[in-house]
Amino acid sequence: MKHKQLILAAVAFFGCILTATAQLAIPSDGSDGALNITEDTVIDLSQAVTGTWDQNNTANVGKGVYDPEKWAVVFKYSSVNIEGHTTGSPAQLVGRKVTFKNHPSKAPVVWLVQGNVTVNGILDLRGEGGTSLSPERLTPSSGGPGAFRGAATGPEGSGSGYGPGGGPPNNEHGVYRGIYGNPQAIPLIGGSGGRADYRSGAGGGGAILIASSGQISILGSIDVRGGSVRYNEGTYQGSPGAVRLIASNVSGTGTIEASQETGARGIVRIETQELSTTLKVYPETIGVPPANPPILWPAANAPKARVVSVDSVNAPLEPTAPLIAAADVAIQNNAPVNILIETRDFPIEGVVQLSVIPKFSQRSSHTATRISGDINVATWRVTTTLPQGFVTLQARATQP
Repeated sequence: MKHKQLILAAVAFFGCILTATAQLAIPSDGSDGALNITEDTVIDLSQAVTGTWDQNNTANVGKGVYDPEKWAVVFKYSSVNIEGHTTGSPAQLVGRKVTFKNHPSKAPVVWLVQGNVTVNGILDLRGEGGTSLSPERLTPSSGGPGAFRGAATGPEGSGSGYGPGGGPPNNEHGVYRGIYGNPQAIPLIGGSGGRADYRSGAGGGGAILIASSGQISILGSIDVRGGSVRYNEGTYQGSPGAVRLIASNVSGTGTIEASQETGARGIVRIETQELSTTLKVYPETIGVPPANPPILWPAANAPKARVVSVDSVNAPLEPTAPLIAAADVAIQNNAPVNILIETRDFPIEGVVQLSVIPKFSQRSSHTATRISGDINVATWRVTTTLPQGFVTLQARATQP
């Protein structure tokens, strides 16, 4: 299911197995052109046109398509080359860096590539670090694309990191693996944010899927680690995110970084017939044979959950959770309010929970009660009094 966040301002409150020589059928028309990185580059995901992921993007070449239904910014490249060069003695590879500016939806990145992918530079989807400066510490540090923000802190107190595994104020790091996500990395989700304590918490590492009809070569690095922030008593981090690679051959002597020195782990999924033993992957993984065509998205009937209203005020389909100066929903109520959650294709024997995450205090969790509907569509309710100020709501459904 898609993990999206809703922000309120409360005044009171797999297919067939490939042969070794078969070419993967990656659904890319190449309409975003060739990505050839020869200097440090920021890819602005907010420039993506909103549409369906498989539409031809010639009119918006190079900027991608944001598909709200898939919750992804999708680029259909003809080829990808992130340049690197050697310098010094002994020779050392120095690569060009690609970073990302988030889409307003904070969606992850998907590259569908007709030809080969060469990463001799740095593909950087790390979360932002925390800060001790005001007003920056009042605004949560950003996660990488597809990830969650770190906790805010201010005169009113310190908040929890955002996301299902967000670090609480009295704990340390954001958590991903073992809390949410799955080994298939479907759907594609990034890391959760870290704690705040006199400094804002660090953002979670981002999430990227790279699927190539040719080969993927990595001499540089793909980095989806969470950000860090230093406190007097130690360093605290957002959790790493997710990397999913699909190609007939994945090779190189480079690095895929999806784990932290703290022991926190993200997810690396490599679907290939041939995975090089010289590629350094953290956490370690094996290559699994890909389907042809590969499975890119959750099934149409995959379970979904979303907050639909708060105190009878409808929530937007695309919440942006600004967390400062504006909100997706504004309510004025000191009394308990009803929060309605909609599930689709979800068994009524399952458990639906709502996380209430105040900006400047610890999160709480509430189990919802089903009030109508069935496995196809059902409505669930949580009744609670919301704390004052900005509050983020996140629905999560767990099958029995």
